[in-house]
Amino acid sequence: MNETKINYDEEGDILYVSFEKSEHVTGIQLADNILLRLDTGKATGTVPKAVGLTFISFERMKSYYQNRPFNVSLTNLRSLPEELWQAVLSVITTPPVSDFLAVGLSLSPQVPPLPEHVQVTA
Repeated sequence: MNETKINYDEEGDILYVSFEKSEHVTGIQLADNILLRLDTGKATGTVPKAVGLTFISFERMKSYYQNRPFNVSLTNLRSLPEELWQAVLSVITTPPVSDFLAVGLSLSPQVPPLPEHVQVTA
């Protein structure tokens, strides 16, 4: 494994975290301002690996959250093809990506709509 490199573009307010080099990179938007650079391994017959992470508006995001966790819903990733979804899940839950992002599980019970109140008059 290569050494992780971190570069910050102050003018663009973009933080680049690079793990590996690859000629076969797919960009996956994890959130509005977080991009996963992924080698799915499909072209080379290898396991998926993270190439890097890109954080857009990094300083603004950092000052807004002020050391609080930044929660990202993975729901929008369910529209990915199953094979790509599995590749993304495998790399974001293991190092080196998990050294920078923590993936958690939260439950939001779906409550059916309550019937409208019907007023009965006599």
